[in-house]
Amino acid sequence: MLTDEEIERLRQSIIATVASPLIGSIEDYAWEAIFHYVKNLPLSDPASERSKLLYDAVDIATGTGWSLKSLQLSSLAVGATFLFVIQRADVIKKADQLGFPGLTEKSSPQDLGAAIIQHWNEKIMTSCLVQGVTNSYEGILLKTIRGNEYVYCE
Repeated sequence: MLTDEEIERLRQSIIATVASPLIGSIEDYAWEAIFHYVKNLPLSDPASERSKLLYDAVDIATGTGWSLKSLQLSSLAVGATFLFVIQRADVIKKADQLGFPGLTEKSSPQDLGAAIIQHWNEKIMTSCLVQGVTNSYEGILLKTIRGNEYVYCE
């Protein structure tokens, strides 16, 4: 949840970002940079410190981590639903490692689902441990196709 001060920083950051002729859309690293500014968190150098860990932003003091996503929608109407990918996982390639030897694309939905859950649980536990996270969130910036309306969803 954003404080009133953070909401204002988010508003000002979006205005400044979309005013830049160098940034076509707020996504990926631009969204991560904005979020770090909004939460007053240190931002790592994307050229040297990118990782496959789950959390894009971590507040070490509170143990709070956010996986940050941005999503373009045709409408930001109240009650609208949306889907997004948290992480892609090739559970077929990792079948042995996950404890599902012989898993294939034709395996039963129960076996495929169990492998996905196993992968996801390991990802969360590993990332929480390595990144010092005890409170886990998704920080999603929803935006219209025109880029003139934004909603933060946590």
